[in-house]
Amino acid sequence: MNWLALRLLRPYLIVAAVLSAVSTAFVLVGARIIQQQVHAHGIVIENYAPDRTGLCEQGVSCLPPGAATNLGQAIALVAAFVPLLIALILGVPLFARERDDSTDAFVLTQSVPRLRWLSAKLVWALTAGALGTAAVAVAFRLAAAQYALVVDGLGYGLLREVHKNSIGFMVMQTVFITALAGIIGLAGGRTLRTLVVSVVAWPVVLVAAQLGGLLLGMLAYLLTSWSETLSQTLGTQTENETATFAALALAAGTAAAVLIGRRILTGTPKRP
Repeated sequence: MNWLALRLLRPYLIVAAVLSAVSTAFVLVGARIIQQQVHAHGIVIENYAPDRTGLCEQGVSCLPPGAATNLGQAIALVAAFVPLLIALILGVPLFARERDDSTDAFVLTQSVPRLRWLSAKLVWALTAGALGTAAVAVAFRLAAAQYALVVDGLGYGLLREVHKNSIGFMVMQTVFITALAGIIGLAGGRTLRTLVVSVVAWPVVLVAAQLGGLLLGMLAYLLTSWSETLSQTLGTQTENETATFAALALAAGTAAAVLIGRRILTGTPKRP
């Protein structure tokens, strides 16, 4: 079953791997070029300071104009949208393509249990998506975040809320969208419709993750209210802690999506 799942996913795994590799290389090379230009202009940028305190005036890019600023903007776009693109590449055709071509009938009439077929494809797709996004996220966080987070421009402040400068949040975003797109394709069976619905659902997912993270943070605060130290820590959550709770909300959503997929599959009548 694993061999069959890999064979069916092979073209999408290759595309996702290429996108991940190219994006990671771009982030690393771009960060290196920005670093050289920043040092050449005598600009001091600490790990990162989104509030720009002590670095530059509000409304003025901390990066040198030209290539450095352009690369910083491009890296911010990569961090925001590559997790989504990897998820769409792997999740949209996961089941929708087979249902479009009616090749799922072959699998469902074999001796292989339906749930095993579902699990095998999901596991490979989610694992590949997580690894691909993790490579980009680690490169961004370690090499480029300090530059991308001080870029000025219309909408770049919102992009920070998309990736949250968090490896875990970026990875879980890919995992959840991959699972969601797969389940939508399993239920609807149309590739284009699955793509459209998944893209439209993406901003809703981000808002839901934000709200879910806030609720989890409040719950953690209430559960640890007996400890003054823990209450103070969770009562004033840092950016990293907020992103972690949002990632946990996405993990819970992924589990729910998989359970829904199992119910859909077990309720689908076998084809002759």
